[in-house]
Amino acid sequence: MIKKLIYASVVIGALMTSCGTQKRIAATAEKSKTTRESINADSVALSDLQAEMLKKLGKQGVDSSLNKKIVSLLSTLQDDLSQIQQTVNAVDFFLETKKNFRPNNYEDDVKSYVVRLDSFQLQKKTRDRIYQLLDEAVKMEAFQKYGMGAFFEPGIYRIAPSAFSSVNQSFQPAIDSMSAISNRYPDIKRTAHLVIVGYADATPITPGTKLFNELKSYMKQPDPQSVQMNQALSDLRANELLRNLKIIMKTSASKFSNYNQLKIGYSSYGRGQALPFNNITDYTDNDERRRVVVFYWAILPEL
Repeated sequence: MIKKLIYASVVIGALMTSCGTQKRIAATAEKSKTTRESINADSVALSDLQAEMLKKLGKQGVDSSLNKKIVSLLSTLQDDLSQIQQTVNAVDFFLETKKNFRPNNYEDDVKSYVVRLDSFQLQKKTRDRIYQLLDEAVKMEAFQKYGMGAFFEPGIYRIAPSAFSSVNQSFQPAIDSMSAISNRYPDIKRTAHLVIVGYADATPITPGTKLFNELKSYMKQPDPQSVQMNQALSDLRANELLRNLKIIMKTSASKFSNYNQLKIGYSSYGRGQALPFNNITDYTDNDERRRVVVFYWAILPEL
């Protein structure tokens, strides 16, 4: 009688274990399937974003430094997908053998992989929001071109205090767009990237003039060439405009719902006598279309 009871207990225990194993296998298989579907959907979203970036870069609709940041973000997201794909592959390998899901084997070998699948799925809402923000950043024409004359007198690289209101007014449309996007994503850690790029024409700067002497002192070169002079001039004007932009951003803080939590990255540089836009094919040396500053911006997620 005792032997029968023991045998019955063993059989019942085995059946319960087998039943538990089958449930665990079924649940894991479903998680693997769901995760694969999410990976495929995310891969399509990333491919679409990469295609849009190539279009935008071809139209010069994004600054090269911002392009690098966006490409880096897309690459990181793609790497994350590759890693979770490897996890799915490992889980599918374990699913091939039932004994892998028996209690001891499951705890030692499989469970950590399943936990990663759960974590990936729990982050789906956040990933979707990140993709939405990137989609806005990639598709929006987030740059504005200004003639240098709107801010600087000829031969001057400083903005007069009396011109600040004009500068402020010029940048407000971009700041309005920037704040609108930022305010739509309070749940995502994000950074506002602002880039000022200055250009100059190819007109030589006359030796002996005040501007010539100031640029020569700035470059600390005994005999600077015209190309170097115009490079320095475009640098200084971009820097000056950025200095004013920082003030404007602070005075516009109320437009951002959580300005103190928003990271802001500023940068500026000059491109000297480089031609601003490749779709214009009839530039001349002394061409006002070359005396421009371009303001690029993007609200990008922090990963």
